[in-house]
Amino acid sequence: MSDSTLLNRARQWGDKLYLAGLGAYSKAGENSEALYTRWVEAGGAAYGDEAEGKSRLLLAGRGLVADTRGLLNEAPRKRHALYEECVETGKQVRGEGAEDSNEFILAGAGAVASLREHSRRLFDDWVSTGEQLSAGKQQDA
Repeated sequence: MSDSTLLNRARQWGDKLYLAGLGAYSKAGENSEALYTRWVEAGGAAYGDEAEGKSRLLLAGRGLVADTRGLLNEAPRKRHALYEECVETGKQVRGEGAEDSNEFILAGAGAVASLREHSRRLFDDWVSTGEQLSAGKQQDA
């Protein structure tokens, strides 16, 4: 591989990483605002009639606590479902060799395959969002 080809590939990856960072930053801003709104509403519901006159920050804090309690209550069920999903994915990854494989090995193989696919989709989504934002900035200029 020539030096210019290597340099061009490095530039392309650099551009992709920049766009992914731009997209991730944008998504984080969108998600944090949605979470804050959800927590304010949950906090208002938790306080009930006493919510009147309380600050949004206090309501959001109460909503966060309520949301966290709900997640903790669901954790065992979700953990079991995730484990079963990883085992099934591991069976697909191992193919015919799955019958002779230990369940924990299948779960590990499935977890690796699932994380690899999820991270690829997430990265592609961030790059796409970054491209859209970059194109919008160029049009505004």
